[in-house]
Amino acid sequence: MISHLKVINSKAEKAKAFLKDKGYLNENYLPIKKDNSVLWPLNQDSVPFEGKVVICKGLANNKKSRDYRLNLDKKIRDIAPRSFDIFGDIAILRLPSDSEVYEQQIAEALLLSHKNIKTICADLGVHGEFRIRDLRVISGHKNFISVHKENGMKFEADISKVYFSPRLATERERLSSLVNKHENVLDAFAGVGPFSISVAMKKCKVTSLDSNPEAMKWALKNFNRNGIDEKYFNFFNSKFEDYDFGVQKFDRIILNNPTNCLPFLDKAMALVVEKGMIHFYSICQKDGSFPLSEHLAEGFECIAKREVHAYSPSSSLFVFDIRRNLI
Repeated sequence: MISHLKVINSKAEKAKAFLKDKGYLNENYLPIKKDNSVLWPLNQDSVPFEGKVVICKGLANNKKSRDYRLNLDKKIRDIAPRSFDIFGDIAILRLPSDSEVYEQQIAEALLLSHKNIKTICADLGVHGEFRIRDLRVISGHKNFISVHKENGMKFEADISKVYFSPRLATERERLSSLVNKHENVLDAFAGVGPFSISVAMKKCKVTSLDSNPEAMKWALKNFNRNGIDEKYFNFFNSKFEDYDFGVQKFDRIILNNPTNCLPFLDKAMALVVEKGMIHFYSICQKDGSFPLSEHLAEGFECIAKREVHAYSPSSSLFVFDIRRNLI
């Protein structure tokens, strides 16, 4: 008997994407279709998603398990990282200090379970102005360039020179679902363009900024790779705080600089139109506590808050949806 998340059919795929993104989906079991609902198997007793958690007999998945740790001795399995990022054919692991001595065994187990992976890297942390990961190849080809597939789009990049987070896939899909056709959107920290392209696919005009010239190079390739007409985007190699927008205003602003977003909020509030939205990303305590209201100008209110994904044992990435009301 295991826990399942019961959702209506219309929300089944959205629930699946959320559970996979968060690491809540128990892939040792198959989903159960019942009446007008789908029951997704869980690896924990509760999840923050609309639906009902029910306990029932699981439908075993007889296919080979994707949990690479099952290929390890129990001593190593207990300290090997449960989750990891995948960018195309590159796997990125954060190894606890007590597991580094076993990194080759961990890499071999991962390659055995995921035949599409060609390179395995240790993530030594994000550093510098451009938030670039310090990567070290553990096993496989010494190659940091790959193509990541997400929600029907493709993003190519050299992840040793630019920042990209596969864990934002569900959030990018959520945000693009909120956008209306012909909106004027600003992506203030665009990177290689995943948010910008998700929005431009909705026939919106997107202005994208990033101070990393390498990010701009890959972003322009990705706009073309995804068939975005040039009339829907402009990309500038500039810091958000330095760029002169003149009289330009935006219906929606994406502020995805979660480790240091607050200093840019005032400028964003000055650039958004009435009834416009700012999507503000920040690392917060697990309970989402953050004194955002203290920093909002008159006429602005936070209408929604959502945990995007875990960041550390004590913190998570949250998005705050801020609306400018009519004054």
